[in-house]
Formats: sequence, C-alpha cells, structure tokens
Amino acid sequence: MTEKEFTLKYLFQNVGKLEDEQELDSPEEEHFGVKWSINMQKHNKDLSIYLYANVTENQKISVDYIGEIVLINMQKRHLMSASSCVFKYNREFRCCYSIPGWEIWENELYDDGILQVEIHVRITKMLGFPKLRIGFPRKELRSFGEEMQQFSDVILKIEERKFHVSKLYLSSHSPYFATLFLGRFQESEKSEIELRDVDSQDFQCYLEVLYGENGIESDTVEGILSVADMYDTPLTVKKCEEFLVRESKMELKKKLELAGNYRLEELKLFLRIQVKWTPKFLPAYSRKH
Repeated sequence: MTEKEFTLKYLFQNVGKLEDEQELDSPEEEHFGVKWSINMQKHNKDLSIYLYANVTENQKISVDYIGEIVLINMQKRHLMSASSCVFKYNREFRCCYSIPGWEIWENELYDDGILQVEIHVRITKMLGFPKLRIGFPRKELRSFGEEMQQFSDVILKIEERKFHVSKLYLSSHSPYFATLFLGRFQESEKSEIELRDVDSQDFQCYLEVLYGENGIESDTVEGILSVADMYDTPLTVKKCEEFLVRESKMELKKKLELAGNYRLEELKLFLRIQVKWTPKFLPAYSRKH
C-alpha cells in the first residue's frame, strides 16, 4: 500500500433479516486523522453499501475506492465496481454502492445472515488537514484562525482555509506582499484575498517561521522554501538554508537538489566541502534562475 491507502473490513450479522429502511453500521476506524465506517441499508428490494468519512468544517477528501462483498456461508463473492467520490462537510458525505440481484442473495442469507464487506480506499486529495508526520498529524505551532482577527487586518484565503494576518508585518518581510497590500493593485483595498497555486499547509508552516516559531523540520523545509521563494521572503529562505546546513539529516542528494532549486549558495558551498565535488556538477541540479 502507498501511504494514503487503507482497507476497511467488517462482518455484518443478521443481514438476511433486515427490514425495509433498517440499517447496520461497522465501528469507526481512524485512518490519516479521519474516522471511517461502513454502513449497510435496505430500501425496498435493494441493499446498499455506504462508505462514510467523518470530515469537519473546511475539510474535503477525494478518494478512489473498490470493494468486495462475501457471502460467508455460501462462499460467494461479488466485486464492487471501482468508483470515486468526494467527502465534504455539511453535505451527504458518503459513497454508495447498491448490490445487484439482492433478492437472490437475501434468500440465501436468511438463516446465516453473515455478510463480509471489504472496501479498499485510496485517498487522492486531502484539503484542510494538518500534514502527516510518521502517521500522526503535525501539531501547528501558531494559529492564524478567527481568534487572531483582532490582531490582523486582512484575510488570506488558500484552498478552503483562511489565514488572519497583518498587512504591515508581511509587507516588511516580503516585497511581494508589500506590492500586493500597499501598492496600487485592486487587492490592496480588499479585506480578503485569495492566493492560488500554493498548498495551505505549506503556507501555515511558512507563516509560523515568519512569525518567529521554530517550525522548520526535514518534512516541512521543502514546502516552506517553496512558499518563501514564491513570495520573495529572504529571511525565511535564509532560516531554511541554515537548518539544512546545521541540523537536517536529509540525504545529500536531496540537499543538493534544494540548493540548486532555491539558489542556496551557503548550502552549495557546504555540500562541495562535504562531498568534494567541483562547481561544474552543481548546475545540473539548478532548475530555477
């Protein structure tokens, strides 16, 4: 399995005796910070299988899934067709599959009634979630939510998330934001501005560092560098470079790639000394100019 795949499996009892509009639920299981479950419902002559994800406000999950239904006592199997769906807060957040020819299955299930449902899920996109570190959500070091409203004068909207920040503070560290907030652009008059082509969790980590938190780690440094480079924030880039030189245990090849991509001259020099490479090898890793 990849890091964002998992399988739910549950044995449903007494399925053959389900009355119309009755339903059965599996226990919830937590995967990647989300609680998942399987639900079974009978409507008229149909039996439907539902996959549930308990998402909260500002969260959205896109998944691909495929499943198998096993009639235990008869050793019969039915493969659920592959499908996709999106779970979103305050909507009918479930994926549904109706078993074809249920009347035939129902008669065979009446005495034993044990039906095994197995659903394999592959998450293709998660919005509004903390980044995962070794199977656990990353703990945010500083909040930029509504509780910071009294200390901010602009909202930056990224994906489904809103960041309450100070125009002057960001402008003092970033020429990009100085132009955006204090220049003659239309956005300078807006109280809420949408930023595109940036990951909201990378931006969270970037803001933490910009506001003085020690949020640079091996699994966040590349995302922070990407945002800092995009928004021309030299102080944050410098802090990332210092981390890569002095603290990071990242592989040398990856460090070399980052040094080339983000023009980290001190890191390049450090790597030359470490691996005794000559400068002619370094440009191969430079993709940004």
